[in-house]
Amino acid sequence: MKKKYHPYVPKWRPGQNVAKVRRRKALTRFIIILIVILLLFLGWVAFELLRPAGKSGKEGFLYVRPTTTLQQVEEQLTNEIGLRKLPLAAPFSKMLNVEKKLRPGRYAVKGNMSLTKLYRVLTVANETPLNLTFNNIRTQQQLVEKLSAPLAFEADSLNKLIENEAFCDSLGFTTETIRCLFIPDTYEVYWTISPNELIHKIVTNYHRFWNEERLKKAQKEQLTPVQICIIASIVEEESAKKDEYSDIAGLYINRLRRGMKLQADPTLKYAAGDFSAKRVAGALLQTNSPYNTYLHEGLPPGPIRFPQKSTLDAVLNFTHHNFYYMCAKSDFSGYHDFAQFYTQHLLNAQRYQQALNERNIH
Repeated sequence: MKKKYHPYVPKWRPGQNVAKVRRRKALTRFIIILIVILLLFLGWVAFELLRPAGKSGKEGFLYVRPTTTLQQVEEQLTNEIGLRKLPLAAPFSKMLNVEKKLRPGRYAVKGNMSLTKLYRVLTVANETPLNLTFNNIRTQQQLVEKLSAPLAFEADSLNKLIENEAFCDSLGFTTETIRCLFIPDTYEVYWTISPNELIHKIVTNYHRFWNEERLKKAQKEQLTPVQICIIASIVEEESAKKDEYSDIAGLYINRLRRGMKLQADPTLKYAAGDFSAKRVAGALLQTNSPYNTYLHEGLPPGPIRFPQKSTLDAVLNFTHHNFYYMCAKSDFSGYHDFAQFYTQHLLNAQRYQQALNERNIH
């Protein structure tokens, strides 16, 4: 068996400089160590930038205004997602010029987001929309406060807009009937939406509700959407029983068509600003207001609350009957006794007044 031949390679060859060889080896080792350190550093940087920046399971919303600073952003993130102390946060944000790239808006943030993801959300991604819902509101002030509370703009800016005659006229309303525009619903909007943009979004919803079918039905009954809204607002204040809304609407429409005063108690309470009144009598009846339907004929100049879609439809599909009078039932069930003639109404009213006296309700 032949012996394997292994060529001999001397570590040092004649004529070589031993010092140079050693320096070359030292340099090679240094470069290898430097590369290892650099790889470790880059790995650490990647780990810091890509690992969760907050506490797992925590989430919330970050609100950025035009004047918001990066420090304020970090304070919000600490409160919302438990932002950890990140050694690379300051140099990384400075390198990317994050503070100058902050975009106003409302952003959904989660604890499991990385630092790079958070910065991308703030500087590149679209803001997170919110659902703006309002219902069961009587006054314009309540409406303005409800709409502006979750948004960036001030309540006063919206109030001034809907009190502007020229603006209301441009939409086909008056400063009183503009309230008919605001149909209770859920609107998807951005936190940074302006009052003007919000109203035009509500205008779109208004025209979506008042489609061709509903407009034809209203026209057939010789009613306008504004008139239906005003009647619906009175009906909602008159009763909590939705199954009699169409009956109540029919009664008020009967009175309007006969030229009778509505004498609707809810309009009187609205005029006086006293929604808790149990008895409508005395000085309350003389309240000096165009909303007092005991003094003034026809509909009041605007709605006395913001009626629901279902109530608008109940008025649009009102019951055709011969009733002109109604009174709350004496059993306090919340329903009403309807009457065609005033004499019958007086008997119903007498029973109700007696029931109030027995319970010592003033």
